[in-house]
Amino acid sequence: MNKMNKTLIASILTSGCLAFGIFSSNLFANQVSGEFLLSKEEMQDIASPTKLSHRIFYAEPSKGADAAWFDAVKKGDLATVKSMVEAGQNIEAKDEASLGQTALGWAAFIGYEDMVKYLVAQNADLFATDRADVKNSLKSAVLGKNVNVVKYLYELLKDEVDLNEQEADGETMLIVAASNDRLDIVKFLLENGADISVISEPKQQNALTFACKGGYQEVADYLISKGAVNFKTGKPSCDAN
Repeated sequence: MNKMNKTLIASILTSGCLAFGIFSSNLFANQVSGEFLLSKEEMQDIASPTKLSHRIFYAEPSKGADAAWFDAVKKGDLATVKSMVEAGQNIEAKDEASLGQTALGWAAFIGYEDMVKYLVAQNADLFATDRADVKNSLKSAVLGKNVNVVKYLYELLKDEVDLNEQEADGETMLIVAASNDRLDIVKFLLENGADISVISEPKQQNALTFACKGGYQEVADYLISKGAVNFKTGKPSCDAN
């Protein structure tokens, strides 16, 4: 390899490393400065490039007319949220740059219990939707991982929301929780009547097979302990045979 080629390769490798470093730095720039209530690890456990990537909320500032509002919500800055509401902020504004989520939807998903309760006290719409698959704030919370938020919203919505209702893709609340490694939420849903045997016909999966596919062994083991079977094999196991 001649000197010119070696120099070129070294330059490419250096540029790649620098680009990755800049990406990593930018991804958590706000968190590093202490503006988010949650740690990097906590936020990645909620949404990451490999889990609910379309719901990543920490990678860059919000956009649009209500950017400051959604930045405050996503960071968990309740004091600023209260100040903005008192100044006339529309709490039903949609984060159009990110799925059209409302403040309550984001707070429920990220798991800010105090903010969820505040927004509910301000009469936030419990049935606010987004452009993905959210029809109510309980679904937003089930996608997240704070079981206390799930419990709170469930008490408000239990007479109006059927835990076993299947969406267009055949998924139920339990399937959503199992497929995203939300063990505490899986336990709560089962305690409150979620059907462990429901099959998503379009995806040919049930709660157990989703957990197995994701490699979420604790969730899979718990489902099996509650009577779940792999509907493809009829056995209480992740094994394909």
